[in-house]
Amino acid sequence: MSSGPDVIAGGGGVDSSGMDEPKKMTREDWRKKKELEEQRKLGNAPAEVDEEGKDINPHIPQYISSVPWYVDPSKRPTLKHQRPQDEKQKEYTLMGEWYRKGVKEGTIATKYRQGACENCGAMTHKKKDCFERPRRVGAKFNGANIAHDEFEQPQLMLDYDGKRDRWNGYNPEEHMRIVEEHAKVDLVY
Repeated sequence: MSSGPDVIAGGGGVDSSGMDEPKKMTREDWRKKKELEEQRKLGNAPAEVDEEGKDINPHIPQYISSVPWYVDPSKRPTLKHQRPQDEKQKEYTLMGEWYRKGVKEGTIATKYRQGACENCGAMTHKKKDCFERPRRVGAKFNGANIAHDEFEQPQLMLDYDGKRDRWNGYNPEEHMRIVEEHAKVDLVY
C-alpha cells in the first residue's frame, strides 16, 4: 500500500505538446463529484449552468455532455458542441426552393449561336454534355431544329429536413391537370 492519497486519473503537469493535462483527481474528489451528480439527478442540488446561463439536464449521458478532444477545451461545462453552429445554419437555404423543370420560355433561336452546343444548339451545355441523340449534321453546321435553352439550376444547400422532404417542389396544379384529363376521358365513355 502507498502512504499517499490514491490516484484515480493519471497524468499531471505539461505534456510534450505544451498543453496542460487535467490535474490528478483523488478518490475523495472523485467520490464527491459522483455524489454531487447523484444529488443533481434527484433534484436536491441545483443543476449545472453552462456558459450561456442555461441549465444542463443532469440526466444527459456523459458521452453527450463531455466535449470532444478536438473542440476548444473550456473550463466551464457546456453543451455548445451539441447545438447547431451558426455558420453552418447560414449556408442552408429555405425549404420550398427546388430545381426548375422544363425549358426556358422566351425567344427561340433561329440560327446557331457562338458557344452553344454543336449537336443541338442550346446555350446551356456543350456537345459532350448533350442529352439529345447525336445528329448526323449538328446544329452548328445545319442551323435547323435549334433546341431550347434549359433552366440554369440553382445550387441548393438544403438542411436535413429539406433534403428529405418528399413534397418539396411539388406543384398541385400538375395534379389538377391530370384530374381534368381523366374527367374528359370519363365523359367520352
